[in-house]
Amino acid sequence: MERIPQDLAEMVRAAARSAPGYPGDLADVHRRAGRRRNRQAAVSAAAVLVVLAGGGAGVAAWRAPAAPPELPAATAEPAPTVDPVATPPAQALILDDAAGRYHVPGGAEVEIGRDRQAGELRPDGVLVGHPVVGAPNWTKVVPLPDGGIVAFSSYDTKSAVDRSDRPDAAGLEYRLVVTGPDGRARIQRDIRRRNEQVTLLTADATTAYLWRPAGLFAHDLATGTERTVVKEPMINLGKVFGGLRHSDLSAGRLAMASTDDECLPLVIDVATGRPVSRIPLGKSDCFAVNRIRLSPDGTMLAVAYQYKSTGRTLPAAVALIRLSDGAVMARRDRIGMVDGVSLAVSLAWQDDHTLRGAEYPVAAGGVSEVNGFILTAR
Repeated sequence: MERIPQDLAEMVRAAARSAPGYPGDLADVHRRAGRRRNRQAAVSAAAVLVVLAGGGAGVAAWRAPAAPPELPAATAEPAPTVDPVATPPAQALILDDAAGRYHVPGGAEVEIGRDRQAGELRPDGVLVGHPVVGAPNWTKVVPLPDGGIVAFSSYDTKSAVDRSDRPDAAGLEYRLVVTGPDGRARIQRDIRRRNEQVTLLTADATTAYLWRPAGLFAHDLATGTERTVVKEPMINLGKVFGGLRHSDLSAGRLAMASTDDECLPLVIDVATGRPVSRIPLGKSDCFAVNRIRLSPDGTMLAVAYQYKSTGRTLPAAVALIRLSDGAVMARRDRIGMVDGVSLAVSLAWQDDHTLRGAEYPVAAGGVSEVNGFILTAR
């Protein structure tokens, strides 16, 4: 196997070391978007943070680690851009990290960014914006089935005061905001605890799932009370903040990729804390994982990752992997790159067997194009 050029490897590793985990001090929070965009532009191995899905309880037995999945040769057939459907998708396809003006081919222009609105590519191929009210500098948005949204943001209530920015600084809020279908904020709640990091993993109509240093917590949107879902020792990846690069929650299962070994995602059962599966991406020559998404029923994991090649860039692929045996049910190759320019990739499941994806530039200037694709497990 050809070795990746040393200078490229060092550049990618340097980008990975600078990649943000979850929000820490205020200065770090405000730098996250810029650092992410720089990583996307500098090298195609940027690790993009976030994930969303629904969750119910389930029990699964431990399985021995599956053999490295044999990834089929990439198909030369172009994937369709859109797939109109009558029923709403199981997961909304949010354009994470998008910043600037965007459009789909033949569609209207939409302005997207953390000081504007969140972008969503619908199954009918229409690009829409979700205004985020009451959550300036938002870092996570989860659309709800009724048309509302749940958003997480950092907010400095004393921005005009000259002071050091740190987790225990006065006036710093970590806001959880619930907006109704009418665009009005129904809940604005400061979920910060002094000297403690926090971020939003996903949400549904009643519950927001939050990562804190002690583990994963279910936050009741009506009352603000929290209960422990997964304790930190159960994730088996070291510290939550700094040790966890990607995570997703669906059907009572939690998928995680660590900063130390992101090409070996782990899936555990939330109810028991037991491992369900590890997905070794060894034979795919995985170099960096950019995104993971669990299927709505929790039986498959979609992985967007970069793999080693003999060229000067790191090409990317998306694979649908069955958790029960590690089999690759579908793969799309050569994504996330156009004319040598790195693109962001977002993923969302339409149903238990169909994955939707989107490719788009980040902060490219002018009006950028968003292109969708579909993968169906066979």
